[in-house]
Amino acid sequence: MRLYRNALGRWVRGVEIIKAVASSGGIAGWVVWKDYPLVWAGIIAAAQLLDALKNVIPFAKTHRAASDLTITLEIVYIDAEDDWESIHAGKLSEAAINSRRTKLRKLQLDAERKHFPDGFEPSERLIRLATEEARAYFSLTFNEESP
Repeated sequence: MRLYRNALGRWVRGVEIIKAVASSGGIAGWVVWKDYPLVWAGIIAAAQLLDALKNVIPFAKTHRAASDLTITLEIVYIDAEDDWESIHAGKLSEAAINSRRTKLRKLQLDAERKHFPDGFEPSERLIRLATEEARAYFSLTFNEESP
């Protein structure tokens, strides 16, 4: 989710920069170079179109949801890491492990439904990157391969 949030953040920033440059630059250009009013009107219209499309392609709204879900999941994963330490040390019974795993999965599902009520399907690329990060994390943190 963090990777998705970061990717959306780049899109949100890009669209906002284009809108700002197009509207401000278009008006300034129109004032300075009055010879090409159709060009400047087109630039301003493009900025307005981007602004109107933000509700059709809601990058900012989805980015906010991904940011909020990332924070929620980080908290859940801190709890999971604490549980993993106990599991790794052999301090928990099989029943306790199953109970805690079920609790964490419910917390994750509740968070996902809250922030993405229509669901979320990550791209294969994001899944691959997240898997690589998880393997590196397990290798560095626990000196072993990920499960």
